[in-house]
Amino acid sequence: MKTIEVFVVMKEGTDQYYLLKVERRGYDVYCFLPDLGIHHSQHESGESHFRYEREAKKLREQPPVALAMGEAGTLIENGIQSKSLRDLGRAIGICVATISIDSLSHDFRKFERSARECFVVDKDSFPKGTSIIQVGVWAVPERNKPSFEFNNPDVSENLLYKVAQCEPQIWIFATPFA
Repeated sequence: MKTIEVFVVMKEGTDQYYLLKVERRGYDVYCFLPDLGIHHSQHESGESHFRYEREAKKLREQPPVALAMGEAGTLIENGIQSKSLRDLGRAIGICVATISIDSLSHDFRKFERSARECFVVDKDSFPKGTSIIQVGVWAVPERNKPSFEFNNPDVSENLLYKVAQCEPQIWIFATPFA
């Protein structure tokens, strides 16, 4: 299976800001936050953990982001042992990023590249006054999409991005933080 990269960016006016990159390599999924210096990964074995980047380049202050694992599991030496994405029977949360969007131009890099897979979230699609959003990354098997909908009942279609060319599919969504 080839590597799939999805960039999550927020549009404010005519500018776009780089919030997150989700990368799938086989049955491994990685969630990278720019300028944070760590990433979260969910591996084919079911192990999930946070790791420091090998060559983190600090270009600016760390962004106002909290990154959390999505699925509970058993504590092991280097992380958490949870479900493998191989032969997954139900949708599982991989991770969730809680992001302050009050000052995008100050806190995040402009996104000025052309990407094949890009989830563009329009800041104006949230209720006026929204200052924090959550971006969730889930693995969703084709045969059990209702398990995602059960766990995430009010996700708007215009704030949901589906990577459907792999199994399980990777679904990324944004919601206002209440």
